[in-house]
Amino acid sequence: MSQGIQGVICDWAGTMVDFGSLSPVAAFKEAFEKFGFTVSFEEIRAHMGMLKLDHTKAILESAKNRFFDQFGRYPELEDARTIYHHFEPALFHSLQKHSKPIRGAVSFAEAMKHKGIKLGSTTGYTCSMMEVVLHEAAKEGYRPECYICPSAYLPGRPNPFMIYKNAIELEMFPLSSVVKIGDTVSDIREGLNAGCWSIGVAMSGNELGLSEEEFEKLPQEIREDKIAHARKRLKDAGAHYVIDGIWEALPLIEIINEKIIKGEKPCVIGFTN
Repeated sequence: MSQGIQGVICDWAGTMVDFGSLSPVAAFKEAFEKFGFTVSFEEIRAHMGMLKLDHTKAILESAKNRFFDQFGRYPELEDARTIYHHFEPALFHSLQKHSKPIRGAVSFAEAMKHKGIKLGSTTGYTCSMMEVVLHEAAKEGYRPECYICPSAYLPGRPNPFMIYKNAIELEMFPLSSVVKIGDTVSDIREGLNAGCWSIGVAMSGNELGLSEEEFEKLPQEIREDKIAHARKRLKDAGAHYVIDGIWEALPLIEIINEKIIKGEKPCVIGFTN
């Protein structure tokens, strides 16, 4: 019989901090506008969770026909680098305003510590970006035991390598006893590719894409429709469970823990792009 859950690995923006995952979207919007090419919030959010340079390239690829119509050529790597050069300073300014822990994040971390469950994290932010996020989140009492950023030597989501690195740093094995929690499709695929249980976050994250105040102002029917759409996106990506926010995670942790103790394992799939 298994000993139960060994660890939980959480995403940052939209999952544990920055309700609505607003910071990177605003920065991308500003960076593309400085380049002279307008992209929609939907085009930006479609690729959320990736390493930010890869995210920039993905946006350009999805909008390449519009880019051709405007510039008479298809986007190149140098275009992505130029946009990313605008993106970084815009994001650093935005991060200071949007790194407050989401309700339930601090108490969730405390509960994991009390239960002896290790708490790691992965992100699409670079290490220098994460220094800002860590500093701001720690002011409010949230700091996981480990955080891993993507790099040239550690490819980001949906690759499983950042989860592997968490497992090494926190000495967690097997990965079927680890839970990944995140708010994007790439978060879900990252968890599945690593062989973890994957929980999607619908209300506070990228798939809904609204601040808590904006969400509360919506008519009830529209709120329900938007949450249903976000839940479907995450479930279709392969999430084992979908919750509104981290404030709902503890009961699921108990359920998954019992499954692991009984010998159950998450559905493991091959690498997913």
